[in-house]
Amino acid sequence: MTMINRKQVFLSLAVALGLSTSAQAVDLMGVYELAQSHDAEIRAAEQQLNAAGESPVQARASLLPTVSASAGKTIGSSTTTIAGTELDSEDSDTENWGVTLRQSIYDDANYGRLDRSRAEFSAAEAQYREAWQNFLFRVSQRYFDVLTALDSVRFAKAEETALKRQFEQAEQRFEVGLAAVTDVHEARAVYDAARARVITAENALEDARDALREVAGAWFENFARLAQDIPLDMPEPSDVEEWVARALDFNPQLLQQRSQVDVAQADLRIARAGHLPTLGLEAGYTDFTNNEWVGRDPATQEPLGSATLENQGWEVGVTLNVPIFSGFATQSQRHQAGYSLRAADATLSATQRSVKRQTETAYRAIVAGIQEVEARRQALVSADSALEATNAGFEVGTRTIVDVLNAEQRFFQAERNYSDARHQFILNQLRLRQFAGVLEEDDLTWVNQLLTD
Repeated sequence: MTMINRKQVFLSLAVALGLSTSAQAVDLMGVYELAQSHDAEIRAAEQQLNAAGESPVQARASLLPTVSASAGKTIGSSTTTIAGTELDSEDSDTENWGVTLRQSIYDDANYGRLDRSRAEFSAAEAQYREAWQNFLFRVSQRYFDVLTALDSVRFAKAEETALKRQFEQAEQRFEVGLAAVTDVHEARAVYDAARARVITAENALEDARDALREVAGAWFENFARLAQDIPLDMPEPSDVEEWVARALDFNPQLLQQRSQVDVAQADLRIARAGHLPTLGLEAGYTDFTNNEWVGRDPATQEPLGSATLENQGWEVGVTLNVPIFSGFATQSQRHQAGYSLRAADATLSATQRSVKRQTETAYRAIVAGIQEVEARRQALVSADSALEATNAGFEVGTRTIVDVLNAEQRFFQAERNYSDARHQFILNQLRLRQFAGVLEEDDLTWVNQLLTD
């Protein structure tokens, strides 16, 4: 099949799939804008960050005074009977209220808990940063997964059409005695395999669309595709060591682990505070009033006598607590916190090595990707030339039907490989920035500029 015929096949398939340039196509930024308000993972990360922001407020409360107030009112009546004689009744009415202020003057554990809460919030900020960058990459990857699946369907259907034509030609040649029945069987087997690949590709496309809908909350039919000519530029800066330095400064996983070391240090401070004295201040004011009435006039029911007791006063005091012995619990807690700190330091070292390796791998993937895209492009050109030459050889009898079928398959495989390489090159650019901790919305805007309807 000539290049012109293949292009006609591709165009007819694109129209059949609803991919005409006049159709409204969604692009990466369109999906991203929808996903911002729909993606459950990023919304959960936002709420987790908000929740973590309350921890420093609560920890700081232990350093501030607490003020409480209380009030009460009690009424009562009692009657006393002695030897059958009822004495005058006694009524009472008691009111009291008070205000108490408590202030920690020195408790090093409170400062440790404040340090811990701040470190936990820093870790939560880094965790949200990681979730945000994962979100940006997840949206991009799922978008390009759809583009890859669309190309796979397009190539599979074009391959099916081409191999069907070869099968039909083999049958025609067999019927007129120009080909053996084995040629028909060979063509039929390859054609059936191509039909199976179409089914597999269409199923993969539906899966990719579903995965994108999971993020964006909408089903899309038409997509802006990656332009044929994309810039195959080296990362900027073009020094892998500079990217590693960025990653060591900004990678969210690394920032989280550094914060976890700070948390462990704060825990050790809290544990050590168990050996230290604490000093607290307490001040209060109370007001007490008690009214009592003895006997009542039988006619008017007015009290015959009364007494009132009033008391107002304030007090201020300090309390010093000195720990002496707690059954070795405090010492054990200090040891436990020390072990946890050493574990956090070891985990930080492991994370640094992992981030460095991942960043270097991502950088090398871009460098290799530049060469791969160029190589895949040249392989596609070569596969097209080889197919035309094989077809020509088949027409003059120097090539067999098997040669033609193999050349057809190699051509369409070259198409798939070239498409995959271009998509992976773009994703590798984003992946490097993700590992370096500098992936931003502007990077998606840059990718979006490489798309075309």
